Amino acid sequence: MAQSAATAYRADLGSREQPFGGVDGEWITVAAVLEHAALLREPERARLLHNAVTLATELVGDAEVRRLAEREWQDRDRSESEAIVVLADRIEAAGAFMLAGTVLDALLEADASLSSVQYGRVLARRARLEWKAGRLDNAADRYAYIESLGRRSKSAELRARASIGFVALNQIKQNATDMHRYAKRAARLAEQVGLRRLTRDAHGGLAIAAGLDLRIDDALVHWWTVYQLSLGDPLDEAEVLQNLGQVLFVSGFVDVARAAFANVVSRELPARWTLPALGSLALASAASKHDHTTEWAARELLRINPLTVPRYSLASALFEAATALARIGRSKTALRCKDAALELARQYGFSVLVAELEGLDGSSPGPSVSPTTMLNKRAANIARELSSMEPTEMPQHIAFAVASA
Repeated sequence: MAQSAATAYRADLGSREQPFGGVDGEWITVAAVLEHAALLREPERARLLHNAVTLATELVGDAEVRRLAEREWQDRDRSESEAIVVLADRIEAAGAFMLAGTVLDALLEADASLSSVQYGRVLARRARLEWKAGRLDNAADRYAYIESLGRRSKSAELRARASIGFVALNQIKQNATDMHRYAKRAARLAEQVGLRRLTRDAHGGLAIAAGLDLRIDDALVHWWTVYQLSLGDPLDEAEVLQNLGQVLFVSGFVDVARAAFANVVSRELPARWTLPALGSLALASAASKHDHTTEWAARELLRINPLTVPRYSLASALFEAATALARIGRSKTALRCKDAALELARQYGFSVLVAELEGLDGSSPGPSVSPTTMLNKRAANIARELSSMEPTEMPQHIAFAVASA
């Protein structure tokens, strides 16, 4: 383990004035207990590991542990320490990457009962934290180890996880060719073992690679496959609809894009999903001459208390709304959105966004309302399906679901 839980937490905290959540101390306790367990022999090691699992379960709840097992590996090869994996995911989602990594490192050292598959699952999450922190070489080394572990244990699941990891690394590098190669391999392996989540992630990689190569038909088909594999999970569905909308928007299919974005914002979702969709809806509505929807999206954004939502997401959405309003000649409201976005960006140090906002003058025409290409039959059918998903009217006000702490 590279550093202690307390050191990792202090590094994550940095100059923050507030903790990440209401149970930061308990997060550190779980990590510290695991660290201690890793230094002991049995049976003391098992006793402390059990204590850490118990505390983690109290923090995340049995339902979330069951959801992880069903969502990620369809209740196969269950581990007794899955509650700690859920807790690490929650710590990561809060932005405490160093502490999340320490928790996973300590778990890998403390739990000697992990099978090769269970170990590889945890290591894949650890690798993800490395590339999120910009340490691409470290992440690549971990994915290579997962690949070798999968070969030694004859686990197609681990080999699929390694391939999906390399998809992520090549996406960061904007290498569409290698992205496609690894994603295709991941899809084959995931389908071989019948793991829905991995198949979904693999097709997401194929979709992004197709988008980078401007293969719009293929991108839509793969995103639609991802959507079908997401049905039943509102957050996954919304994420895919947002991605579908973006592909269509930049390709000039602004009416269909508007339908996808409108579907997302009409749902009750956590703010981190709704805010980007609101900004996108404003732009797509302006481009498709639905001025009233552009104005509605802007009004909803201006109503939001910045202290209750992710600040960067709100500032970005306000920027997009200001851009959209300027394009349809609503200069007064556009200025309100721009000023609100600038205030947030300056207050929280979003320097790139500040520069973009200061350069906003509304002169950019945005995407053409005429598609840049014709869709093939299969992609056109998907576009028609998406169009039919547009709500007949927007809600009076958006409603945010409460995100998990």
